[in-house]
Amino acid sequence: QGQAPKSYKRSAAGQSWEDQTLAEFPENDFRLFVGNLAKDIREDQLADAFRSRYPSYAMSRICRNKDDGKSRGYGFVSLMDPKDMARALREMDQTWLGSRPIKVRKSEWKDRDLKEVRKKNRHEKRRNKRHLY
Repeated sequence: QGQAPKSYKRSAAGQSWEDQTLAEFPENDFRLFVGNLAKDIREDQLADAFRSRYPSYAMSRICRNKDDGKSRGYGFVSLMDPKDMARALREMDQTWLGSRPIKVRKSEWKDRDLKEVRKKNRHEKRRNKRHLY
């Protein structure tokens, strides 16, 4: 009996949903957001840009529109070493990939996890109560 796939409940803009794609990424990775991707950039091009420079490269994914499969212009890169992540943030931001300079930032995907959102909301409520008295 195999384990059930891990479920990721997400929350943003007042909405909650389940995101199956997060289960594909390694646990405890250091994830980068890569924005300003040209629409014609393929998964292998994004992977090659990072795999060739960072030995701890694990995987990458371009986010696509569910309706037509076209790129949304951003993706994520997973690295297993925090030093590689720090180097990639410094070295890859504003480098050219295809016809555009890419934007590379630390991913905030964990901040949108429903558990984290609820924890943050509880913390905010407690802090606000203290300031009322």
